[in-house]
Amino acid sequence: MITPEQIRGARAMLGITQAELAERAGVSTTGLNNIERGEADPKASTLKAVKSALEAAGVLFVEENGEGPGVRLKKKPLAVAEITEKIEALNEKISAITVEGDPSPQIGMNRLKKALVQNERTKLKNRRAKIKKSEPK
Repeated sequence: MITPEQIRGARAMLGITQAELAERAGVSTTGLNNIERGEADPKASTLKAVKSALEAAGVLFVEENGEGPGVRLKKKPLAVAEITEKIEALNEKISAITVEGDPSPQIGMNRLKKALVQNERTKLKNRRAKIKKSEPK
């Protein structure tokens, strides 16, 4: 289960107060304060509610992995507009890569670079299509 340090860290990363988290989790502010200070032995259901509230706000809990438990923020998904911008930038990059001319190591490297950029562009296009498909009409 999550630790008091993880709760404090997650709350700090999100920039929310104990009162805000307590309200979101459906627990008392005093109870949350006691949990965060390690002065309470909360029920599993209380810790689950706190964890769920923090996860819903964008936190990922890292389990013990030899370095101790931790927290981090979820990666924010890119919006369609941001993905389109990146695709356009990659299109410009692709058009700037020279792959014509006499065979040479440089032309070979340019072909490889172009293929890698095209692959990245394809991934972004697929991601954008997936987002658009899941958006309500």
